[in-house]
Amino acid sequence: MIMAAVAVQLPECPVCLETMSAPIFQCQSGHSLCNTCTASLRPPICPICRQSMTQIRNWQLEEMITKAKVPCPNKSFGCVYMMATVDVDDHTKECIFREMECPLGIVFGRCSWHGKLKEMMDHFKERHPQNCNVNTDTDVEMNNINIKEDDRYVYLLSQGKLLFIITMKIDTINNLVYWAVQHIGSKKVAHQHIYEIHVTSKQDVRRKTVFMEHCFNDAVKADEVFRLGKCGIMSLNVFSNFIKDKKMSFRFFIKRIPPTVNNDRNSNSGGSTQPQNRGPKVPGPKGPGGPKGPGPNKAHGPRKPHKQNT
Repeated sequence: MIMAAVAVQLPECPVCLETMSAPIFQCQSGHSLCNTCTASLRPPICPICRQSMTQIRNWQLEEMITKAKVPCPNKSFGCVYMMATVDVDDHTKECIFREMECPLGIVFGRCSWHGKLKEMMDHFKERHPQNCNVNTDTDVEMNNINIKEDDRYVYLLSQGKLLFIITMKIDTINNLVYWAVQHIGSKKVAHQHIYEIHVTSKQDVRRKTVFMEHCFNDAVKADEVFRLGKCGIMSLNVFSNFIKDKKMSFRFFIKRIPPTVNNDRNSNSGGSTQPQNRGPKVPGPKGPGGPKGPGPNKAHGPRKPHKQNT
């Protein structure tokens, strides 16, 4: 019998009243406290029974908490995801219902906005209109490009119901320029999308470079994507051939990878295979080995040998 995972009410620490998480220590009387409260006790006396705390772990309680299915902390904002407690931290980093910071504030520190994902584009249109005016229909035109100074350009793009961050970085230390597109949301959805960066020279339109790569999600910092090299990369020496009068442009496309379709017609037939019907069969002679030449005609008897005139 298969049992469905059921959410349980996890025990709370009797001191801080927060949900228990490993490691969990006990006092001499058996009371359990969370690790944070145990470490902050001065002296290490149980606040419930006044007995000394020990380094004895409550393994049974830790195992129950580890295996329990719990709702997302953002459940009240609309998230319906259920997960094991050990997966909560990873999920909350990419939950689309979490409290978010302005991407420009994270990079440049010049914006203190906090809010929900559904409010982010409105914030950009109001406070950062020059950073959300890009789309896949036209080139992204950039001015005052100087390959001798570090610089970074960040744009927010809406495609359907999804939001993406486009980052271009000039790195004079490594003598490189990078492009990356990241999805604001889960790693799974991000990996379902690929992007293309088309860079056309302002000096010669016949000179063009195209990059194609999978999207990362925003839980990974753009600098980490650049460090991994899983993005568009060009040396500044080559990049200089795409700039004219300190101007350059690039174009981008974001595509969802179609799901793999199983074309096996017999996948649900229990493993049996049937030959395909390719038209009516032409009757032929029976017997092992098949026909090997003219045989006797049963209706008219055996053929007589042919005589040659000498």
